[in-house]
Amino acid sequence: MLRLTVAEAAHYLGIKTKAKGKRTAGAAKKRAQASALAGKAEAILLGLPEHVTEHRFHPTRRWRFDYAWPDLKIAMELHGGVHSGGRHTRGKGFVADREKMNTAIELGWRVIEVTPEHIKNGTARRWLEQLITTGAKGDDGDGHGNV
Repeated sequence: MLRLTVAEAAHYLGIKTKAKGKRTAGAAKKRAQASALAGKAEAILLGLPEHVTEHRFHPTRRWRFDYAWPDLKIAMELHGGVHSGGRHTRGKGFVADREKMNTAIELGWRVIEVTPEHIKNGTARRWLEQLITTGAKGDDGDGHGNV
């Protein structure tokens, strides 16, 4: 009995398959970029009150905030890939993100959504400082987290 791998069979039948190496290299590059962005985000949080990462804020859904200050009900969501057609900017992902963010508001959270540009130019830090300052004094009650 002759045994062939899928790749060997495809080769003998003249079927072109996607190269695994390219897919793996692309995924490794995305992981490296995400890790670098997370490192930059952590750097801007230095000196702020202690935060938690991957905070699950909903009682039944598996939604998590990238960074959160649960006692203040403040969170930061970091959106990468905004210029490259990443999940947060495509139809289904965008709609799902709106459901998550609007539900967070219903639950009393104040969330800032930031891009790599906001991290790099200091805007994210300024927004967080403002929210944390007003959060420590007490919210205005509208639940919108207006800065």
